[in-house]
Amino acid sequence: MEKLDLLVLGATGFTGNSTVKFLTELSEEPEYQNVTWGIAGRSEKKLQILLKELSELKIKTSSVVIIKCDINNETELRNATGRTKILINCTGPLSILGESVIKSCIETRTHYVDISAELPQIFNAFCNNHNAAEEANVLIVPSCGLASIPSAAGLMFLQNQFKDIPDVVDCYFRFDIPRRSYAPIGQHCLVHSGTWESLVCVLQDLPKYLNLKKETFPEPLVHEPIELKRSFFHRHSGEVWFPYPGPDEDLIEMSQRYVSDKYEQKPIRFRSFCTVPKFYHFLIIPPMYMYYYLSRFEWFRKMLCKHPKVFTAGYMTRQGPSEVSRMNTKYTLTMTGKSWDSNVKNYEHDPKKSLTVKVSGTDPGYYTTAMCLIISAMTILRESDKMPKGGVLMPAAAFQNTNLVENLMKHKMEFEVVTK
Repeated sequence: MEKLDLLVLGATGFTGNSTVKFLTELSEEPEYQNVTWGIAGRSEKKLQILLKELSELKIKTSSVVIIKCDINNETELRNATGRTKILINCTGPLSILGESVIKSCIETRTHYVDISAELPQIFNAFCNNHNAAEEANVLIVPSCGLASIPSAAGLMFLQNQFKDIPDVVDCYFRFDIPRRSYAPIGQHCLVHSGTWESLVCVLQDLPKYLNLKKETFPEPLVHEPIELKRSFFHRHSGEVWFPYPGPDEDLIEMSQRYVSDKYEQKPIRFRSFCTVPKFYHFLIIPPMYMYYYLSRFEWFRKMLCKHPKVFTAGYMTRQGPSEVSRMNTKYTLTMTGKSWDSNVKNYEHDPKKSLTVKVSGTDPGYYTTAMCLIISAMTILRESDKMPKGGVLMPAAAFQNTNLVENLMKHKMEFEVVTK
């Protein structure tokens, strides 16, 4: 039996549904009409319902293959991963469901992408599977959604425009939220509860991750000069910024370690920050610190997962945001790369070269995540000759020599040079 090009696992979930819809629309484009693909999940009935919903939107679904797959059933999982060249994993939380899927992909020589933003899980996947994936010539590329394709692609775009390798890149994430979501009543929430459950897993495993990272990489990749250090809150462009809580900074660092070791390329010191409306500082930061410590208790984690609406003041619900709220949510990444002469010891001096670029788009949680995930899978399908042969690789390392940026540009992600 000939393998499918792509298989979406977890297709009937909230994010999986968005991913399938984007893939069906992409399949209408002449460039992608010959791509064969299917959907997989625990319930064959739900998969049939999903295809019916798509056909009612006048989207062709006759060639879409349905595969029943319960991740906890080793036979079904191996059958699913063995039926495709690239598996697109939309299940979650991946701290619970990811490891068995990755191992099955390596066994069946199937490339793999997912949307994980769960840093402990990603790092465990790297430590447990990198050597096996490298030997099997299988690419395992986690975090191909909002985390961390925009930052990885932005860094690729910046380096291409910079015409050199910068010493430092500062990335500023900005999320513009529709005012109706300031008071999240009904479907004016911001995020589906599945994302919240993944965050609870991160809070639980974060101390273990920090210890494991220190053991695996005892020395920092790049020593940060004292002149470039930032306080937790700092002002930039008239706004207050704080460290971005997503995995992007750590994943870029892992990518930089890979290219430094593999290609002897000078590593970049990448830092990421974010800002939100000021009143969100009080809604987000104090509770998250409290949840971080309390999540060490199993009973509290169960409470967080059981009542997402209560513990997030309505910003995360099981219904998820409406399409109107999603499409009115915007994001911008502003990246500034700087380089100094090699003999400079005081980085307070002006850099010899500086460049700022911007990456922007809409609906970061769902359209952008689905688009990034599918374009990442298509890039592996069509440009694997430009990529490493195998291993657990972060996006910035896996895609650095591909046309990922150009393909993202074709699908509503904007890249521009701001200042030279």
